Amino acid sequence: MKQTIGLVILVMLVSLVPVWGQPQQQQQVGSPNNPTPFEEAPGELVSEEEDRTLEGNELQIRNRNLRAEELWKNADYRDYNSAFSELHRLSWAFANNKYRLALSAYQSGVNTIIKMRDEVELFRKQSAEARNMGEKWYWQIVDRRAREERIINQMKRRAKLEAVTYFTRAINHLDEIENPDLREKPAFKRLLSAVYRNWVMYQFDLGNLPQCIPILELYIEIDENEKEYPAHKYLAQCYAFQEMMIRRYGVGTEDQMFRFRYKKNVHLLRAAELKYGKESAEYKHVVNLVNRDEVISVQP
Repeated sequence: MKQTIGLVILVMLVSLVPVWGQPQQQQQVGSPNNPTPFEEAPGELVSEEEDRTLEGNELQIRNRNLRAEELWKNADYRDYNSAFSELHRLSWAFANNKYRLALSAYQSGVNTIIKMRDEVELFRKQSAEARNMGEKWYWQIVDRRAREERIINQMKRRAKLEAVTYFTRAINHLDEIENPDLREKPAFKRLLSAVYRNWVMYQFDLGNLPQCIPILELYIEIDENEKEYPAHKYLAQCYAFQEMMIRRYGVGTEDQMFRFRYKKNVHLLRAAELKYGKESAEYKHVVNLVNRDEVISVQP
């Protein structure tokens, strides 16, 4: 009996060895189960350890200032000139706080979109599996499908409005970081690019094309973002929309229309160049379209 029990225990231990020996499988960054805005997104711009590197004269200055602030502590003090009090925006602590708030708002916006897509997929699945026994005529089927699409569009619009609100908060938080050195950090630029990109995509879907133009212009100024052809494609569409509004409805001057047309063609050419190359047939076709557009614009 004892030998049998010992054998059972030995088998159980052997079966557990592979589990202990195998490393835990990491979730892929950016996968549907672990959506992240970018790879290795930190929660702060500057680690707390960087504040401990003060030594010598810098450390004496900080200690002296802390003692002075304690002596002059006054809960009822108020500024009549905000120039000095605004210097706290340059501090690392302020930047870290705003960066964390921006990252949290951005992730909330992304999660809103992911949740919406899951809900839309579930609604479509439930609608496809539903038995509509009362439908006797074809127009009833068409009416039901149109009603389902209206519901889906409403779900998408609500989620995108909510997401844009989160992305706007993130932009505001990042804009408050004024330290020039911290604004040049890769983590800051990655988050700012991600927020701009998603803000533009969903504002574009909501039909707010003119509002996308300044954000897109800022986006392509960040590092290598200018080489992303979708950014130029979106910009070309936004300028085309502005041109159309003036041409059809007269909501602007003729000079403005020509300026929007020129910028539309510039970004259209750049998008085609980045995607297909200057020697491609696609790029040459776009060049012909742009030349024809420019000829039309200067005709009397």
